[in-house]
Amino acid sequence: MWQSLSLALLLATGVSAAEESRIATQAMRCSAVFAVFIDANAEDTALSAKFGKAQRIFDEVYAGERRDKNSDAREEIVAKRGALLQEFRDNFKQREPYLHEEGVLCGAWAEGFLAQGEDWSFIPVIPKVIAASARAEYSRIGPASFTRWAK
Repeated sequence: MWQSLSLALLLATGVSAAEESRIATQAMRCSAVFAVFIDANAEDTALSAKFGKAQRIFDEVYAGERRDKNSDAREEIVAKRGALLQEFRDNFKQREPYLHEEGVLCGAWAEGFLAQGEDWSFIPVIPKVIAASARAEYSRIGPASFTRWAK
């Protein structure tokens, strides 16, 4: 099922995995993760604003990492994020722990951007080791957000 869904996503977007960098792929996945966080925490305006900023950053990173820099990325970003959100929803029960951990990874990576202030100037390394503070924060936010969102 997972492989079929991934293949369908690649065919639907017209992009092969070889054409996207690791940074572009992870930025798009993090954009989708933060869409979940935004939706699940809509009542908390401060948190939603922080998550919205992180999502916009990941969208910008994805747009900058695309091979085709001559075309507008907005429609592609919306379509890919939508496909990932559907993938998350379709596979939530089987992949819930992995989605929670991806929330932690994306949260830690977002903190590297957000720490740069209003205008980020460099792309931090995708974390391999997660700081204890980020792990504590996003281990709380991720599961609660995914659970509320998936209902």
